[in-house]
Amino acid sequence: MKNSLIKKILLKRLKINSINKNTIQKYEDYITYSKGLSRNTIKAYISDLNDFKKFIANKDINDTNVNDYFKLLNSKKLSQKTKQRIMSSIMQYIDWNNNNLKNKIDIKRIDFKTGTYLPDTLSIEEINILLNSLDHFKFIESRNKTVIDFMYSTACRVSELCDVKISDLDFDDEYVKLTGKGNKQRIVPMGSALKENLVKYIKLREEFIKNGNSYLFLSKNKNKLERTSIYRVVKNEALKNKIRTNVHPHTLRHSAATHMLEGGCDLRTLQEFLGHSSVSTTKIYTKLTKEFLSEIFKESHPRA
Repeated sequence: MKNSLIKKILLKRLKINSINKNTIQKYEDYITYSKGLSRNTIKAYISDLNDFKKFIANKDINDTNVNDYFKLLNSKKLSQKTKQRIMSSIMQYIDWNNNNLKNKIDIKRIDFKTGTYLPDTLSIEEINILLNSLDHFKFIESRNKTVIDFMYSTACRVSELCDVKISDLDFDDEYVKLTGKGNKQRIVPMGSALKENLVKYIKLREEFIKNGNSYLFLSKNKNKLERTSIYRVVKNEALKNKIRTNVHPHTLRHSAATHMLEGGCDLRTLQEFLGHSSVSTTKIYTKLTKEFLSEIFKESHPRA
């Protein structure tokens, strides 16, 4: 009887001190209604917490399993920014727990080893293979072709692509208005090739839906195209064309930035084009172009 009582007390403590479905829901309500975080940020934080919950498998949150989890993340090919976000998701949850629940979690703040992660990029030839494999015969195919071209030509983020409306396009002055992080807006050139694809796509779009939706890119159900759908479009087209299995929408943004630098674009202009608040974020692409220049040097310079 005594052992049974002790076991119940221990299980109760474990439940309180562990991360679980109930506490995650409460935390989600907190960051949604009290902190007012964006929908995408909330999704990322909650996804991070659910992944961590699976990893510790109902154990107490402590220094050991947090350290083990971060070691696992370090072994994966994740950007420093992503790893820092995951760490922040967990640490902020713990801070919230300690301010709102009875059982406190004593965790030391952990820093990842510093390192530079170079984003994957496609070659110009691979970009052309993706675009040339699609045409404007049917709505979905035309949309997919234009989505890929739009992301590469404007170097926009996925969230920015989802939010583009017909009214954000100016065909006369040939520019696109993008709404980025923090609702910051910027103007980027449309480009002649993208303009041609947009005109053909919009013609099919007008036949597909007469009115009622102002968003540029639509699903087959005539709703706003979601992030997950765009991911599938890019991933599937890359696989179909046997390019690489790890191609994702952001690869197009990285590729555009790298190709612009290789073509002679200066860092400050690229910063404006990408919508980076700090030029230090843009500098990651200079490391890619240095590798490119090094290869060219080795191939072409007589004293390489």
